[in-house]
Amino acid sequence: MSGQKKRVAIIGSGNWGCAIAKIVGANCKRHPEFEDTVKMWVFEEMINGRKLTEIINTEHENVKYMKGIKLPDNIVAEPDLVKAATGAHVLIFVLPHQFLGNICKKIAGTHAPDCIAISLIKAVHFDDKGMVLISDMIRQGLNGMDCSVLMGANLAKEVASGAFCETTIGSRLEHNGRLLLKVFNDPLFHVSVVNDVPGVE
Repeated sequence: MSGQKKRVAIIGSGNWGCAIAKIVGANCKRHPEFEDTVKMWVFEEMINGRKLTEIINTEHENVKYMKGIKLPDNIVAEPDLVKAATGAHVLIFVLPHQFLGNICKKIAGTHAPDCIAISLIKAVHFDDKGMVLISDMIRQGLNGMDCSVLMGANLAKEVASGAFCETTIGSRLEHNGRLLLKVFNDPLFHVSVVNDVPGVE
């Protein structure tokens, strides 16, 4: 990755997505190597006659999935998946794994050429050959993109409310692990990085 500021995008906006968006948004503002604006892909829904993305972007709260928790003002809800991923250097996947196949097809090639991915999805997939790791699904769906994982015994509400939590990133490449540490580490969300993606996942 060159000297240009790195664009971070969050693919997913449920309770875990919003909890992690609080930390990611604050860290992207704090670290000068990241663009301030973090786009978060939101599956558009109508809530009491208003678009959910409009509510998030004006009130900075996902009233459906994380009511009462304010998101940083640099988190921008985007209903268009391709627009959310376009130009991203870091793609954070935090959504039900059954949607991954179609999502990867839609965004493959829209991101920056040196983009990396990280999965926060706590699941495994089964195909006709047996178990498939979610990080492998993402890697294969995005033409071999390096995909790390973030896993821990974390509850979304605890993370969002600022309770002290610990988690682990599994990353194959040391420089990607260092970058992801800056994206996620926080005084109340302590991140350790290890060189073991399958073990962490």
